[in-house]
Amino acid sequence: MYNKRKDLGEQLMKIENGDDKQQKIPEQLMDADLNAVNESIKIIIYYVLISLLWIFGSDRLLELLIEDQSLILQFQTIKGIFFVVFSGIIFYLILFSKLRLYVQSILDLKYAYGRLDKLHNNSLELERKLYQLAYYDELTGLPNKTLLEDKVNDYINKNTDQVMALVYMDIDEFKNVNEVKGHQVGDSLIKAVAAIMKENLSEHDILCHTGADEFVVAFFDIVDLSEFLVKIDEFFNKIKQTHILDKDEYFITFSGGVAIAPDHGNDYITLLRHADSALSMAKNKGKDQLVIFDDEMVMMITQQTEMLNHLRNAIPNHEFTLNYQPIINLDSQEIIGVEALIRWHHKTKGYIPPLEFISLSEKNGFIKEITEWVFYQAAKDLKKWPIKDTKFKISINLSAVMLIHDSFLKYLNQWISQYQIDCNRITLEITETAVIADINRSVHVLLQLRKLGFTIALDDFGTGYSSLTYLQKLPIDIIKIDRDFINHIKTDTKEFHVLKYMIDLAHHLHMEVVAEGIEIPEQQNLVKSYRGNYAQGYYYAKPMPIDQLLSFMKAYKK
Repeated sequence: MYNKRKDLGEQLMKIENGDDKQQKIPEQLMDADLNAVNESIKIIIYYVLISLLWIFGSDRLLELLIEDQSLILQFQTIKGIFFVVFSGIIFYLILFSKLRLYVQSILDLKYAYGRLDKLHNNSLELERKLYQLAYYDELTGLPNKTLLEDKVNDYINKNTDQVMALVYMDIDEFKNVNEVKGHQVGDSLIKAVAAIMKENLSEHDILCHTGADEFVVAFFDIVDLSEFLVKIDEFFNKIKQTHILDKDEYFITFSGGVAIAPDHGNDYITLLRHADSALSMAKNKGKDQLVIFDDEMVMMITQQTEMLNHLRNAIPNHEFTLNYQPIINLDSQEIIGVEALIRWHHKTKGYIPPLEFISLSEKNGFIKEITEWVFYQAAKDLKKWPIKDTKFKISINLSAVMLIHDSFLKYLNQWISQYQIDCNRITLEITETAVIADINRSVHVLLQLRKLGFTIALDDFGTGYSSLTYLQKLPIDIIKIDRDFINHIKTDTKEFHVLKYMIDLAHHLHMEVVAEGIEIPEQQNLVKSYRGNYAQGYYYAKPMPIDQLLSFMKAYKK
C-alpha cells in the first residue's frame, strides 16, 4: 500500500508540474506575430508600397521605352490587368500563410485545452485515490484508524457534554484460520466479518478496520448507558456466526473491550488504549466476551508492567534461586530424586510466588530466559550431588509455551552443549494443558526429548478431563498424581476408588507413578497399598535450597 501511495503521489506531482512533453502548449500560441492589428497593418503597408512602386515604376519605364502614346495606353491596360492578377496572387499567398497559422493555432489551442481538461480530471482521480488510501482500509473498504481518530476527536471537541464509546474487538483464534487455511482464506473471513458488522450498525456509528483481525466501532450520541450496553451486547451476539472456510465450518466468536468518553478519556488515543486494556482482560478471562474498562485495570496493567520490568532484571541481579523437594521411593524409603522449583526474591518486594510471574513471562516472551536459567542452575547443582547414580534425577517443570515453541529443540541442544547438561539425569515435567494445545507437535517434541535421554513426566495428572484419552498416545514415562486429587482422598469419596484404577492403568501402560502433596501418613500408606511407586510432599520435606537439601539428605540417610 505504501508503494501505491508513493506512485500516485509522484503522478500527481508530475501533473501539477506539467512534467509531460505532450502537455506543453505549442510555442506558436506565445508568438507576438499572432497579433491581428499588427498583421493587418503589415499587409496594408506591403500593399501600398507594392502598388506605388508598380504604378510609378511601370509608368516611368514605359515612358523611357515607348514613345507612341497609343501604344503606351495599350500597355497601361495590360499593366493594370497584370497588377490585378499579380496582387491577387500575392494577397492569396499572404492570407493563406497567415490563415493557415491562425487555423493551426486554434487547433493547437483546442488540443491544449482538451489535454488540460483531461489532466485536471486525472488529478482529481488521483487525489480521490490518495484520500482513499490515506483514510480507508484497502482490504475491507472500511475507514482506517487515521480517519476514525479524526472523527472521534472532532466529535469530542464539538460535543463536550455528550457520551460516546469505543469498542475494540478482535476475532478469537484467528491465528488458527491463517495457519490452517492460509492468509487468503483469512482475508476472505475478514471481509465477510466486516460486512456482517456493517449490516448490524446504524449509519451514525463508525466501523473501522485497524489491521489483521482487529476492528474498532465508535458509537456516538449515547443517551442511556444501560440501553447502550444492551445494544452492544446484541451487536456482539449477532456478529457471532458460522462461516464456511474452504469447505469447513468455523464458528467465529469475538473478544472486545469497551471504553466510554468522557469517563475513560477525552481523546481518541486514551480511549483506544483503555479499550485495548479491556480487550486484553477479555482475552485473559477466556475470550468470547465483552469487558468494560475500569480504573482497576489501569492499576493491574501498571503492576504487570512494573513486574515485567523487574522480571527482566531478575537474572542479571541474581534474584532467582532453585529450591528442591525430595521424591521418595515408597518401597525403600530412599530419596531417588528431587523436583526443582524456581523462587524469586526481589531486593525490595521480597518473595514473589511463581504463580504471579510465570504466566506473565509466558505472555511476554520472557519464559525462554527463565527456562534457560533453570537448566543452567540445575546442571550446576547436579554436580554438587553426593549421589552419582544415574537413577537419581532432577525434575524440571517445562512451560507449555516452551514445549510447543518452534525453536525449543534448537535452544535446548544449545543449552545441553553450553552447560554440559546430563540429559539422563533430568526429568522434564509437562502439563496436560501443554500437550493438548498441539497434540501432534507435542508427541513429536516429546519423542525427540526421549532420544536425547530425558525422562518425561506428565504433571498434575487427575485434574484434566481428557487425561486418560491422551495418556496412551503420549511418550510418557511417569505420571504425577496432582496434590489436589490426593488431598480429597477419603474412604467415602470417588477419589478413593479412582486412585487404584489410575495407578493400575499407569502400570499397565508401563509408566511409574508419583503421588504429590503427601502430608499425612494415611495418604502415604494408601498410595503405597495401591502400589504407587514414589511420593513427595510436606510429610517428607518442604522445598529447600541446595545447601539445606544436601544436609537433609545426609541426615535422612542416617
